[in-house]
Amino acid sequence: MTTHVTLSTELTPDEVRQGTRLNRGYVYWFNLFRAYWYSTVLLVVILWANIARVVNGQRLQPASVCLVLIPSFFLWFVWNRRSSAVRKTATQLSDAQASATADAKGINTKTSTGATSFVPWSDYSAWREGNDVFALVTARNSRILSKRGLGEADLEQLRSFFRMHIR
Repeated sequence: MTTHVTLSTELTPDEVRQGTRLNRGYVYWFNLFRAYWYSTVLLVVILWANIARVVNGQRLQPASVCLVLIPSFFLWFVWNRRSSAVRKTATQLSDAQASATADAKGINTKTSTGATSFVPWSDYSAWREGNDVFALVTARNSRILSKRGLGEADLEQLRSFFRMHIR
């Protein structure tokens, strides 16, 4: 069994999106609607009133249909802005060339310019596994590691590092 695993840090946009989804948590949508509660409440009230009007056999007024569009547009705008930030990050990360080595102490990264960094396992608070990536969580940010190009032995070695060192 090897004592280290060498990874490419080059991520595809799909891998970045997958890693972002893994790091969102289970209450992402709840928190999004809670943060923009005024639009959510307005949308629910208007929808409820329109549904009640249709159930009672009344016609929908054009103004009430337009009122549905206002909070809907606002919520779409917030979601789209966050999605575009993920796409922008994916593009920026795909341009960065580096390699990383995971060993019993942590993850060493070396960029194409020769700069190095080291993050010990103790800095990571959680890890999650997706189909194509591992997502590691620190107190301030997260790290996405691609599974691309790794054999089953290397993947199992990474999982054992994560299980052993990340609580």
